[in-house]
Parts: sequence; structure tokens; C-alpha cells
Amino acid sequence: MSGAFDRRRAAMAAALGILALLLGLVPASGTIARDRKTGVQAIYDCTSGTVRSRAVVDFDAAYPQGGRPGQPLRVEGFTVRPELTPEVVAALMPTGTTELSGTARLAVEVAQNGRTVAADWSGLVAPRVVLDAGGSRPAFGGEVPMVTVAGAGEVTLTARELMLTLLPSRGAVASEGSATPAPVSGTPTPSPAPGPVELRCSPETPPGPLLAAWPVAEPATGGPPDVHTATPTPTTNAPRTTPPPIQVGPGKLGQAPNCPADLPPGELDRTRLPQPPPGATESRLDASLCVVAVGYATVAKLGSALVINDPHGTPGLLHLDLGKRTVSAPDYDESDSVGILGFPDAEATFLAFGFQPTSAKVHFEAGPVTVVNIRRGRTFTTAIAYRQYLRLYDLRVNGVPMDVGPHCRTSRPIDTALSGAYDFLTGGVLDGKIAIPPFAGCGSRGEDLSPLFTATLSGPGNPVRIQQGRLAGAGSAPPVPELPKR
Repeated sequence: MSGAFDRRRAAMAAALGILALLLGLVPASGTIARDRKTGVQAIYDCTSGTVRSRAVVDFDAAYPQGGRPGQPLRVEGFTVRPELTPEVVAALMPTGTTELSGTARLAVEVAQNGRTVAADWSGLVAPRVVLDAGGSRPAFGGEVPMVTVAGAGEVTLTARELMLTLLPSRGAVASEGSATPAPVSGTPTPSPAPGPVELRCSPETPPGPLLAAWPVAEPATGGPPDVHTATPTPTTNAPRTTPPPIQVGPGKLGQAPNCPADLPPGELDRTRLPQPPPGATESRLDASLCVVAVGYATVAKLGSALVINDPHGTPGLLHLDLGKRTVSAPDYDESDSVGILGFPDAEATFLAFGFQPTSAKVHFEAGPVTVVNIRRGRTFTTAIAYRQYLRLYDLRVNGVPMDVGPHCRTSRPIDTALSGAYDFLTGGVLDGKIAIPPFAGCGSRGEDLSPLFTATLSGPGNPVRIQQGRLAGAGSAPPVPELPKR
């Protein structure tokens, strides 16, 4: 009896681990932490000319929960909030200042296994805030550089010097005691905009506050070979280069395979096609072209994202029969294409429950894709639609396989429909929302884990954002785009 209980507890723990993997990280890119936001507070000594003060600074972000070597890790939603006391505001801001905005630049030390690299987190912007008697706490935020490490080991981020460029401004109502004279006649002449004020801050306790630490581990190996074959990586005679131990900034984009010459199979989904305008004529082009599309699918229940077709790995193609149907009318052109998605399986590794290395794979079982590109005058629109199953497999906890069965997938296909205002030939951003159906077939030896997956993953209103690259013809490799902004 106790053996059965232990087996069930292990299976449930494994299921929880994979859910944390899927929902708390971006597979293959490693990213969003399960604890969504992590806050750190520190005291900084700040100077601007002869003005000196101490400031409480808050750092907030969603950090990676873990990752693997060679894959970029990203920090999401980073903000820094320095406390500007009334005394500091009065000493630094010109008379009559009622509002404040600005930019921030934070020096960050990235460390692993005794090696350190300086990262420049600049371009953080604070929107305009109104000053009051309590001072101000502007929130400087923005995207920060990704981090890629070549080997296993704990990665740490430490905040160092902080530079603030504050932009004071006067609102519609001047403060009492303003020295600006009233205009004599005619249109009022606005007073000159106050200049920027620079505030340099250093940690009161060197080297600075620890923002985050996360493990990077090699992916699990062993076990039976995967029945799904990924698209082979193109060979090259270029000399191999050793990557730096720590790299800050965008990771190197992967190489897509060459586009096949033969047309892909599949038929247009006629229910996805618009009604042609009166008097339109139909024809066909039938050209083999390919494109790389990358992006995010966000699970609404937990607000965590899944990377689709990681551009820093071995991205797959959308192989198209371009112009399987074309429609022409005065000031109207439509190209309807059918395609086959070759998204690679997603894979990630992290520490479940804080100490157990856990890995899993996600397989996308997609049907034919219908692409509709329309030009009306100078306006272009693109819409893509398809149906696909999401299958989970190859779960390993601490290197030990945990069997969820060969048929753990959504109980019905996910209906995906995305659209964007751009020319399909040149590429752009597609947006839409999907409903994730319940899961079925998850578990083995009488353990039904499907309800657990359903309760955590399934539901409507899950945003999808895709960056489509440029098209390439047969025999050439299409360019790989960067991930879109979320």
C-alpha cells in the first residue's frame, strides 16, 4: 500500500514539476520566474554637484528560475524605483517644478564560477509623475540585455552604480512664488524648460545588492531515442569558435535550413478565406517559399510565456505553397497560401522544488496553415490560421524518467488564428488569442494526471504574439528574426 502511495506522490510531484517548467520558464530560452516578481531593496549614496543624500532604491523584476548552457536567459519587467525625498527634490529641482520624468542607467555585475562580466542596463525610462509634498518615487523600466553562459553553474546578478537623468517640468499651473513674470499682452510666452539634472548613486554597502541567482544545468541525457526527428542543422566548413564563458546581450541567432524545392502538401481551409469582391478573378501561383516565424504564447492563468520556435536554437520553417489561390480586382490583390509548420520541440531544464533538476519536452502537432495576404490600396493585412495539438513527453526528474505516457496532449486541436497589418512578403508582427483545451491521456500505470494539467494550463484568452521574418525562395535559407517585444 505504501509503495502505491509513494508512486502516486512521485507522479504528482513530477506533474507539478513539468507544470512549473512549462509555465514558469520559457523553454529553450529560459526566462520568466515562477514567482513572477522578485523585489530587492537597498540603500544608495547619491550626489549631484554639492547635493548629497541617501536614497532607498527598490529593484523589481521576474528573473529566470533556471536555464541551460548556450541559451539566452532574459529578465522580464525590470524596474528601479529610487526614493526622491522632498529635501532632495527641493535641492535639485528648479523653482516651479511640478512634474518629473527621466532615464536611468544601472551597472550590473554578472558572475558565474568565479568569472564576472559588466552589463550596462541603460535606456530605462520613467514616465512623467506629479511631485507632491511627499517627494517622488519614479519607476524607471524597460528591456534589459539577455545573459548567455557557456557552462553549468549558478549565475548571479549584482546591482552596482546607478545614474539618474531627471527631467523636471512645469505643469499648467505654476507653483506659488514662481519668479516667472506675467506677460504684458498677447499670447503668453512659456518659460524655458528646465534642464536635466544628473544624480549619481553608489551602493552604501559595496559591492551592491544581489538582485537574483539562478542555476544553469546541462540537459538530462540518456533514455530511449526520441521518435520525433528535428530538422537537421545545416553543415558548414567555417571554423568553430569557442563562446565566451559569459555573454551579455542578444544571443547569436540560429541558422534556418534551406527551403525545399517541392511544394508542401495540404489544402486551403476555405472557412478561413474572405469573400472576394464583385468582379474579382481567381488564378494561382504555386511557388515554394519559406519563412521563419518566432514568438511567445502566454498562459493566461499564470501570466507566464512559452517561446515558440526559439530563434537562438535551431528554428524550423513554415514551408509555403505561395499563391495556391490568388484573387485580383480593381485596387485589390489577395494571395492565399497553404503551409506546413516545422516548429522544433521545445525543451527546458530547471530545478524543481528548489533542488531537483527537471526537464521536459513539448511537441507541436500542427495541421496545414492557411495564410491570407490582402492589399487594399496601400494597406496590407496578413492572417494565418491553423489547428494543432500540444503534446508533453520525456519528463525527467533528477535524471530519472517519469512516465506521462505517449499520448499526453490536448484532448482536441488548439484553434489558432493570428493577424497583423503588414505585407506578408516582408514580414511583421501577428497577434491573437487561443483557448487551450483540456488535456487527456496523461499518466501511466493507472495514474491519471490529465486533470492536473487541465486545471493549470487549460482555458481561454491566452495571448500569442509572433514575429514573422522575410520570405526566401527554394534552395535558400530564410532570415531568422528576433523575438518580438511582449
